[in-house]
Amino acid sequence: MPFFLFCLLPLSSPSEAAGRQDFDRQIAIEEQRRKALDRQIEGYRSSIRKMDQKVDSLLIRIDELQQNEAIARQEIEILELQNLKLQEDLIFLSMEARNTQEVVNELQARLKQRMIDLYKYGSSEELNLFFSSRSVFEAVESVYLLKKLDRYDELVLSQLLDKQQEMKLSEKVISEHRERLKNKAASLRKQKELYNTSIRQTNAFVGEIQRKKALAQKAAREMEEAQKAVGQTILALMRRKKERDAEEARKGRARRGEVDYLAGRGQGSMFDWPVRGPITSGYGMRIHPIFKTKAFHSGIDIAAPQGTPVKAAAAGEVLFTGWLRGYGQVVILEHGKNYSTVYAHLSSINAREGQVLKSGAVLGGVGRTGTATGHHLHFEVRVGSKVQNPLNYLKR
Repeated sequence: MPFFLFCLLPLSSPSEAAGRQDFDRQIAIEEQRRKALDRQIEGYRSSIRKMDQKVDSLLIRIDELQQNEAIARQEIEILELQNLKLQEDLIFLSMEARNTQEVVNELQARLKQRMIDLYKYGSSEELNLFFSSRSVFEAVESVYLLKKLDRYDELVLSQLLDKQQEMKLSEKVISEHRERLKNKAASLRKQKELYNTSIRQTNAFVGEIQRKKALAQKAAREMEEAQKAVGQTILALMRRKKERDAEEARKGRARRGEVDYLAGRGQGSMFDWPVRGPITSGYGMRIHPIFKTKAFHSGIDIAAPQGTPVKAAAAGEVLFTGWLRGYGQVVILEHGKNYSTVYAHLSSINAREGQVLKSGAVLGGVGRTGTATGHHLHFEVRVGSKVQNPLNYLKR
């Protein structure tokens, strides 16, 4: 019967190994990127903790969400690559298991045939082969072949046992890979949910910021329009006052004429402080702390508790009391020489139009009427309709 040595074929090709190495390399690259993003966001969070009152800023929150979004996206890419690698490994292991099973089947077939031969011919086969030799050399060769056959039987049996052990190990590895694949798939689904949540939150915050920014820009435009309207109101009231005085003079009921209530006061000490408190917003162009929109501020804002008495900065005649858009409840005093002062966002008014107030007389209380954030007095100094920097006129 023919005899030959059995050789096992390689179970994986170089291209398959290279493919798995590519996955490993890509995963390593993505892991490095994710770690870099982790470091960035940790540094960002650290800076947020040091920013005290700015922690609640929507812009900072959006930056944080966008960083989280980037990390979630990176995690998804890593999980997808790991998922693909596990699938490739599973295919590879399944092919290896099939190849091993084929080898086991082949070994079992050969061993079975060998057992049949031994049963059919028994030990007499060896003697018949020996005595049928035509020469001593052929007899020796026959003995050698018989011994080689015994060794081959042992080898086949040993290979069969080894391959059966490999089969058990492959089944275990495949089972573990399937479990890992299942876990990775669950992690991937969870990470995608987190990512989608981050995107929704980011979009919601961006929408909120855009809405608030639009409102802030609208409020700024309305405030600028209101500031112009106040100037026009003051001019109109001054005109009416002059017309009234002229009419009184024509009728022989001349009033005292225009009074300079600021006589003896220099520019640097023309007005007393109408209320004491910190200046929360100065005069001139200012940038919104959150929305970065520029707007002109026509006076100064002085913070004080609600109801704090607001006093006339100098003696003068009450030119206007009432409500003005953006300013809320307002009192306007005319001091002569085209000077006037404006007191806005009042919670109450304790003066009437035409009334002459002494310097320091209470004309109202601090409030937050109109377009205002927090209780404060909005104080303006005007020459004609043009606004001036109040700090240039207030006593130091």
